[in-house]
Amino acid sequence: MKQNSEQKKQPSLSFPSKGEKESVELPEPDFIPSVGIIYENDAWLKPLFSALTQAGITHEGIDVRKHGFDLRASQHHTLYLNRVSPSSYMRGNAGAISHAHALLATLESSGSLVVNGSRSFHMETSKVSQQLLMNELGVLTPETHAVSSAAAVLEMIDQFKFPLILKPDTGGSGALIRRIENKEHLLALIDDPEVFPPGHLMLLQEVIQSSDGTISRVEFVDGEFLLAMKVNPMNTFNLCPAEGCPRNPIESGVQADAHFEAWPDVPHDAVAQAREILRAARLDIGGVEWMDTSDGRRVFIDINATSVYRKDIQQALGVDGFGVVCNYLSRELAKEAAKCESRLYRRYR
Repeated sequence: MKQNSEQKKQPSLSFPSKGEKESVELPEPDFIPSVGIIYENDAWLKPLFSALTQAGITHEGIDVRKHGFDLRASQHHTLYLNRVSPSSYMRGNAGAISHAHALLATLESSGSLVVNGSRSFHMETSKVSQQLLMNELGVLTPETHAVSSAAAVLEMIDQFKFPLILKPDTGGSGALIRRIENKEHLLALIDDPEVFPPGHLMLLQEVIQSSDGTISRVEFVDGEFLLAMKVNPMNTFNLCPAEGCPRNPIESGVQADAHFEAWPDVPHDAVAQAREILRAARLDIGGVEWMDTSDGRRVFIDINATSVYRKDIQQALGVDGFGVVCNYLSRELAKEAAKCESRLYRRYR
């Protein structure tokens, strides 16, 4: 998918002739800074593409479902924004995550600036990595065990405290999450490939109950607080804030839904903790989720890189999420373009 049909050209290089010590590198006069948007789910990208077009930012969509790249010459844009979601495998796009990991690493090795790059994407697609990071920062997280097979479950089952939440390490919009009530319940499920899908590292995690039944979420852009909201899930583990996001029910026969409410008076200390988590994760655009429990704990449960801004929340708080994102990308584009213009001399040995 291509957005904005203006021709995008990278700076041309002037290489030295034999015996020369220096060469001059000048950008072409019609060089147009551009953004490559790496993505997998069209539905979530429409508001972003619209905002980029309105802001006059030249951009191109890079759909990892049908994309290949040269490991030695992958850079075609001034900077890149990664928008691949960990839930892609639930939409039949199992290769999207591994493709994105490889592409981000390749772009960064070429010197490209990648917003929400390889480190943050690794964090986005591994709950274990998220929890280890948050543990290092000293914030509270749920007690968690990682298991890779039914045999591992049988070996460790006496260590578990029930009830538990069973979830894949990859995560993704509540995918494959189940509540396990007791040992007998777990033993009845361990051989079911739909519960323990092959190839997935699974987590058995302490059940956290918030004091009011909601999950808190804050969003940031370039380290700056954007908005906060509370999510009240009903018969679902899917907290995806996108309008129209399908809610997988916790069990068959029940109606699943989620209610989202703007939170203008979010505590400052919670915002500070969330900001530090995103800074440590090197996440340029993203959010953090936690629960405040009735016994006074603040337990952080998730780091999100695929921020989706609901219209009703933005209107209630008077913010324009993707407008802020575009302002941030414009600043970064200007910096990268200036780097090209400043590379006037290069010494060769």
